[in-house]
Amino acid sequence: MAAVMTPTIRGRRLALELRTMRERCGLTQAEAARRCGWSKNKLSRFEDPSTRPSDEDVRALLQMYGVDPDRHQAILNLTKDSWQHGWWTGFRDAFTGNFIMLEDQAPLICSYETMLVPGLLQTPEYARTVIDGARPGTEETDLDRLVAARMARKAILRRSTPPECRFVINEAALRQTVGGEDVMRKQIGDLWSTATSHANVTIQILPFSAAVACGLAGPLTLFIHPSDHGLDTGHTEAQMGEWYAESADEVHGLRLTFDGVCQAALSPEDSTAWLAARTHE
Repeated sequence: MAAVMTPTIRGRRLALELRTMRERCGLTQAEAARRCGWSKNKLSRFEDPSTRPSDEDVRALLQMYGVDPDRHQAILNLTKDSWQHGWWTGFRDAFTGNFIMLEDQAPLICSYETMLVPGLLQTPEYARTVIDGARPGTEETDLDRLVAARMARKAILRRSTPPECRFVINEAALRQTVGGEDVMRKQIGDLWSTATSHANVTIQILPFSAAVACGLAGPLTLFIHPSDHGLDTGHTEAQMGEWYAESADEVHGLRLTFDGVCQAALSPEDSTAWLAARTHE
């Protein structure tokens, strides 16, 4: 029996594999379901990453699609532990959508921010000011919990095998006084410390003087899987909501934008020097 749960990267991969196998056979969902003696709705749920099919159902699809037996076990392995609850489920009130799940599981994270320090790099004081501004009227105890949730995200930077993180921050985000001079001085000092102490983290500053247009559309984040680009996902957010890019063309477009701001930004070394100088202004 299928179970509806929180999808992970492996769950998304299984759903993608099942859909791709069907399409390679030139079958519609209705046709494939009929051959298995199922309803179309049952098969469509298996191609949705929020639904976990049973091993028996996956085997039936592999047999019907004529998949090489040597590949069967690898695909069945995707169903094992694919929907384990992540640490973030304890903060359901703080996180919405799939952003944190994608962040937690991506080997490479690329982020460009225009007006804020990226969430993974925020200090508690800076985060508190930002969250309080975004959720006016929040009770202090609730605000404490939301800040704790944001700080919990930073644990991925300290893993034994952490993701590679590339951040480009617009100078505007670091010139804006969020929470007062002391909060900003501490925040910028923390950015400098992170850039100099974490080999997996690269920080670049996009200065006001940069002649670049590609970054004007707004902030973006890419979750990249170098060994399997079929899982690559992009994310953008604006006042009216967020959008996830999942198709190859959409992700490629966001990568071009990110590459453009990287090229226009100060080098990592010059950015570190910029942060050091700003800390002591």
